[in-house]
Amino acid sequence: MQRFINNPDDIVDETVAGFVRAHRNLVRLSPDNPRVVISTAAPQPGRVGIVTGGGSGHEPAFIGYTGHNLVDAVAVGELFSSPTAKSFADAIRAADGGVGVAVLYGNYAGDNMNVRMAKEMVAPDGIEIATVVANDDVCSAPASEREKRRGVAGEIFMWKIGGAKAAQGGSLSEVVAAAQKAVDACRSVGVGLAPCTLPAVGHANFAIDAGMMEVGIGHHGEPGARVEPLKTADEVADDMLQIVLEDHDLPAGVEVAVLLSGLGATPVNELYVLYDRIESQLDAKGVHVHKAFVGNYFTSLEMVGATLTVLALDAELKALLDHPAEAPGMTNGHVAPSANAGAAHSRHANTDHGQESVATKNVAIAGPSVSVAGTGAIVRELAEVIIANKAHLSEIDGLIGDGDHGINMSKGFGRTAQRIAERDLSLDQALRILSDILMGEIGGSMGPLYGFMFAGMAQEVAGRPAIDAAGFSAMMNAALAGVRRTGSAKVGDKTLIDCLVPAVAAFDAARDAGFAAALEEMSEAAVKGRDSTVDLVAKVGRASRLGERSRGVPDAGATSCCLILTTLAASFRKRLA
Repeated sequence: MQRFINNPDDIVDETVAGFVRAHRNLVRLSPDNPRVVISTAAPQPGRVGIVTGGGSGHEPAFIGYTGHNLVDAVAVGELFSSPTAKSFADAIRAADGGVGVAVLYGNYAGDNMNVRMAKEMVAPDGIEIATVVANDDVCSAPASEREKRRGVAGEIFMWKIGGAKAAQGGSLSEVVAAAQKAVDACRSVGVGLAPCTLPAVGHANFAIDAGMMEVGIGHHGEPGARVEPLKTADEVADDMLQIVLEDHDLPAGVEVAVLLSGLGATPVNELYVLYDRIESQLDAKGVHVHKAFVGNYFTSLEMVGATLTVLALDAELKALLDHPAEAPGMTNGHVAPSANAGAAHSRHANTDHGQESVATKNVAIAGPSVSVAGTGAIVRELAEVIIANKAHLSEIDGLIGDGDHGINMSKGFGRTAQRIAERDLSLDQALRILSDILMGEIGGSMGPLYGFMFAGMAQEVAGRPAIDAAGFSAMMNAALAGVRRTGSAKVGDKTLIDCLVPAVAAFDAARDAGFAAALEEMSEAAVKGRDSTVDLVAKVGRASRLGERSRGVPDAGATSCCLILTTLAASFRKRLA
């Protein structure tokens, strides 16, 4: 790769560090969380706080909209991956001025999951929270299922409108109503000409053949509505505008704001060529452009392409759009200095209470078993297999997703292996460390899903002297309960559930044949469950928007789950005594 990088695993932290240095007049880094960027004007007592968050690689989104009269605090995720629940929670605490916080974010499974968990985490702080979820991407779902659409560059208008309403002294309900109004008035579409490359993967996460273009592409490279030969700039502009206007149904005479963003590698002069055609066509339809934003506002690493967003304006939205704001990614007018900004709130105390002591469970051990003490090495063995399959997991994820599954899983398991190396830990201690790292440092949807899975295991193992067949069954059923607590997927939805559910059931059904035999049955069922996802159509997560196009590819989550389960079974079999 011809890229300015050091260690690919450090690129997000180094990006944030450089960003904060470059824009120190507008932003600061949270002293408690290096993945939270805060406006120097926040928090402001008596003003509603504005929080967002999302994956890195879209700069200036999301951190670039932290500033004055825009976003107060941003949770930063890994490349193309949701921030952790902890980062969202810390951002909420940092933005709280005592009258509530509006969390405005995009419609992605990981973000939805981690925001929901963050709300639970800050509940003891007494912060009133309301949310708005952007869903402006026209091609990601039909109008009849708009709630399933992705959020893309329309989020920028949501942040601008919501931030302005908060700056004008609006209540939490008024801020949320204005932000929702902006989302409802937005429509977006993207066109991709060439893919991008996640640094930790080293190759493009999808393919667009030379001379072709993909219409309706997502910001993470999610497949669009159609692939066709590349057209002239005017024809592309006409096509994008037609897609947006057919869904928008704008009356003649309406005023709009237009945002035309490059995806990272599109020359800005080409964006102006597109924009010239877009505005001329809007004029011909009697639609007046009140304000235009042309440039790199919401990118996707070095993807070649552009997104078009049209916001229909009424008097309220127009006034809020024009309200002064200042952030690295957008400046509008002059913002007066804020008084009393950055005040700390004592009620946001450190909530890290550490691990509670575990009482010994009075459990009778029957038949062959594996000692709990000193078997933390089992978690290192899980880490080894995930790290070894990093490229494979990212490759299959990139076929119908965003290609970050192997990267994030490898990073989480790798950090765990480093943290438990050379330590004589019990199995439950090592599982707890793995869970904490996945939930606290990785994010996305896999962070909490696997985090709760291993937390369930750790809780069931803790206090047992050894794990026999009955104990292993209890451990695996606790793992399944942890996943179900976090997600809503069912067997057949093309997720890790398709692997985990039949594997747990197979172990329980074979217990009478002996512990070792049941472990073998679990492994075989896990493999069959993984393979079953090839012919399934995704029904949840990012791939669900592809419909039939998601068929023919194994699910990355089911694949990593299979690796975990088969390795876990092998690790237990070799230790049975």
